[in-house]
Amino acid sequence: MTFLWSVLGFILVIGILVTIHEWGHYQVARWFNIKVLKFSIGFGKTIWSKQNGETEFQIAAIPLGGYVKFVDEAEGPVAPQDLDRAFNRQSVYKRFAVVAAGPLVNLIFAWLVFSVIYMIGITGLKPIFEHPTESTALYEAMPKTEQAWLVLEIDEKPVTTWRSVHESLLKALVDSQQTISLKVEGLNQSHETLLLKNVSLKDLDLNNQKQNWLKALGFNPVAISVPAVVGSISEGSPAELAGLQEGDIILSIDGIQIDDWRDLVKTVAAKPNQQVSFVLKRNGVELIKTVGLSQRKNSMGETVGQLGVGLKQSPEDMKPYLSTSQYGIIDSLILGYEKSLDLFDMSLVMLKKMLFGEVGVENLSGPVSIAQFSGQALQTGLISFLGLLGLLSLSLGILNLLPIPVLDGGHLLYYMIEMVKGSPVKESTMIIGQKIGLLLIIGLTILALTNDILRITDG
Repeated sequence: MTFLWSVLGFILVIGILVTIHEWGHYQVARWFNIKVLKFSIGFGKTIWSKQNGETEFQIAAIPLGGYVKFVDEAEGPVAPQDLDRAFNRQSVYKRFAVVAAGPLVNLIFAWLVFSVIYMIGITGLKPIFEHPTESTALYEAMPKTEQAWLVLEIDEKPVTTWRSVHESLLKALVDSQQTISLKVEGLNQSHETLLLKNVSLKDLDLNNQKQNWLKALGFNPVAISVPAVVGSISEGSPAELAGLQEGDIILSIDGIQIDDWRDLVKTVAAKPNQQVSFVLKRNGVELIKTVGLSQRKNSMGETVGQLGVGLKQSPEDMKPYLSTSQYGIIDSLILGYEKSLDLFDMSLVMLKKMLFGEVGVENLSGPVSIAQFSGQALQTGLISFLGLLGLLSLSLGILNLLPIPVLDGGHLLYYMIEMVKGSPVKESTMIIGQKIGLLLIIGLTILALTNDILRITDG
């Protein structure tokens, strides 16, 4: 089932992104009265096609891209009546605009998607922490107190959820910051506010994908005390095989008392691949179930037990721990633009760091990872799916603007040279560039696929 979700998610995400990318090329060409022969989503054998006016629209078998085919003398003979509408006969500025439109539409789409997310509203766990872990940067910076704290700002920018805290740490690491500033509020009666300057990031490693940055910095997120009540049950999971049902209240596991959900998670995690005895209450009646737990890898790469159930959330139980941020149209457009700009900047900085060996190439992801993320996002909900869609659209726009022959950015580079020297780049030079660009793209694809395989196999 997970595989099917991944395939469906990949086709849906790539289909949307490729369609809007090629639509950008197509629409600007139409504005300049350039004749478009074909609009294809995918490559290879045609699955579906329809002739609409002078353009054939098709869906092809390989969903890894697409193309728009213009009337062009470089592609073959052109009828005399179409010569004025041939792509190669347009001014260099028109050709530049047509090629640039694809990646630019992807960037604009990302901005709009992030804006829609802000309009719908973002809900997440409040960044509440207690007892900073000893021998960490946060432990050294915080007053020695037992109370819980709420993170308000990082580097003078508001944060409302643990997700936004993590994103702020990522930005700081990508920008090679050595320290950050934290504004926190004590959750006691006085609500004391502290500004912690120069909190060191030396223990955080941008190259270590398994490192828990929150834990490494010293954050100890407050434990949420909610009843251990079974919610969703994963298909084929140990819970389903053992006959657990939604609404079951877990009382004990192998004689260990379970008071709340965190007790359940902790106890299950400690028993990978073990047969355990569950005492649970169902409709007021106590039952005993033997469950054969499976195993999985956690974010630290450790093997932990897995039951395959989700928390049955009560809005009242979760309300004190949740934060929802929702904005009007204008504010959402501004925030969406700022998020797009931040991600654009971080992506370019990461590319530069990879080129100069400052970060490892293992940060590259390929189609297999995209499929996994897409399937997970589809199952998680609309906000997760839109977030992934926006991020990938931005990445696709940036990738296609890189000055690599065979990509849009390579063509744009040739056109800029033509604008300066007043004549097109020699065909022989373009052919050599395309061969180099193709080899580079094939190499990057193989590298990304290798990274995907290593992630899947925990290599």
